[in-house]
Amino acid sequence: MGIVWTMKTFSPLADAESVFPILSDIALFGGMSERQLSEICRWLEQGTFAKGEHIFQKGDDPSHIYIVTRGKIDLFIVEQGLALQKKTLVAGDCFGEASLMSMQKHAATALAREDSDVIVLSTHALLRLQKEDAALFSLLMMNIARELARRLRLTDDILLRWMRARDSS
Repeated sequence: MGIVWTMKTFSPLADAESVFPILSDIALFGGMSERQLSEICRWLEQGTFAKGEHIFQKGDDPSHIYIVTRGKIDLFIVEQGLALQKKTLVAGDCFGEASLMSMQKHAATALAREDSDVIVLSTHALLRLQKEDAALFSLLMMNIARELARRLRLTDDILLRWMRARDSS
């Protein structure tokens, strides 16, 4: 008998004003006016993960962009029974957007290190935003692309440093 995973359900964002300070400091929402942030908040939902609870696992279909508002989430790369901790995410950090944008299954596993709250933007909400406010959708997509490009550059830098250290040994 295999493990049965249930899809986490999220509830509408109760207090949009309380997340404005968090959103305004996140690169995904950079360059957005207060009106645009208010519009984005219409599409956000919130949820809680208990310590040890999986947010998603490697190979799962992407369904949301996640933003940590409280707690810590660990991202792991899991391969052939080995788990390498990639990063610990804290309040203000985003994750899940790379899989969502690439339309590929998650390459990592996300696990709540401690009780954690998140706000999420679902694939469904993104598609509705695209239809209702193409300009705001475009700005959000451009910001996501910039963030992914920054991460790619950081990964390249790490790889080059590792290769230099290996070659000098």
